[in-house]
Amino acid sequence: MHGLPAPGVYRYATTGGEWVSLFDTYRAYSSETMRIVTRRGCGVREEHFFLTQHLEYYDRCGPALVSYGTDIAYWWTHGTQDFKCQGGSFDMSGMRPGDRVEWECADEDTTARQITEYIGDETVEVEGVPLPARHTRWTTLFSGATIGGALVDDWFDPSTGLLLKETRDIKLNVGSQFVGRLDYTDRSAFTLVSVTPDR
Repeated sequence: MHGLPAPGVYRYATTGGEWVSLFDTYRAYSSETMRIVTRRGCGVREEHFFLTQHLEYYDRCGPALVSYGTDIAYWWTHGTQDFKCQGGSFDMSGMRPGDRVEWECADEDTTARQITEYIGDETVEVEGVPLPARHTRWTTLFSGATIGGALVDDWFDPSTGLLLKETRDIKLNVGSQFVGRLDYTDRSAFTLVSVTPDR
């Protein structure tokens, strides 16, 4: 599909991890994580596996993100989010540097206000080769059952939409029916190992 990554398994060199206030628990991510791209609906689904107990998914249709979610487990707590989105642009294809769009996603008890900015045209080195990259910044402000914010910088291949690199700084306060409210942070980064997927 034009402007969307080809199906396959992509590997990313990964640093950082996540922390939760329950028992002051820190989990480092695997040094190499996987992002699995499959065809779905009008576009693709991308599932990123950071740990056995941490999965994220993104459903893309052209430049739009139609839904996304997380599935994270800690000890005896298990949290899932399944956001449906309206409007906006996820990878800012068809836009110009300096452009900015605002849009909104929501699940049953949380609203996510989204702001995407086109920072500029840059390069990302993959397999020793500098590749052209569209640098975007995705800011999310959560309200409702989950509160807090996320700042995510992405670098996309302009022709295929493939995610080449990501850095993230996420700080949330979330509710658990078993242990009450928890603080959660994610500070991590990952870069594509090869543009050729494992199939």
